[in-house]
Amino acid sequence: MFNFKLKIMKNINKKDINYMGTDKLIDNLRHKDNRYKKISRSFQILFYIFIFLYAALFLFNPDSELTLNHRIAGGCYVIAFTLFALYFRKYYNKYKTVNYFDPVKKVLKEAEQRYRLWRNDLLMIIFSLFFIDIATVLMEMKYFAGSLTNLQAIVVIQVIYLLLILIAIVVGYYIWKKESRPIWLSAKNLLKELDE
Repeated sequence: MFNFKLKIMKNINKKDINYMGTDKLIDNLRHKDNRYKKISRSFQILFYIFIFLYAALFLFNPDSELTLNHRIAGGCYVIAFTLFALYFRKYYNKYKTVNYFDPVKKVLKEAEQRYRLWRNDLLMIIFSLFFIDIATVLMEMKYFAGSLTNLQAIVVIQVIYLLLILIAIVVGYYIWKKESRPIWLSAKNLLKELDE
């Protein structure tokens, strides 16, 4: 009985995936790569603007009202935005240099790596979020002065920040599942077929 259910589940999963053939996959890759190249370029420019603005406002601004906390927070924001800019620059260059005339196996392998959910370079994003977290704590602590202790204020800020991160992760996962997962699974499946 258990084996029968397992076979049914495997058949359902195969029907749900709808693997693409090589030609359709390459067409989809061209379209998606071009789209993500434009998005990566836009985000790269946006983060360069943020770096300039935050450095000007918090690091090079001679205003005596800026406290040490403001300047440290500004430094953390600049580091975070620099990491984001480098991340998007890397992917802009990746999407820009894709060569669809390379051997099929190479094109599929690179596509599988580009469109998988977890990549090691996402650690840059995690470090960026860590620096934004530090900056947010330093900037927002003053709003809790008098009503909460420093520790309580940090806990409140962390809970709000982690909830926002969790929402972003869930939304990001569903976007990946809808937009990138079919390409990733198809590339992975075609690679297996080529290796057999």
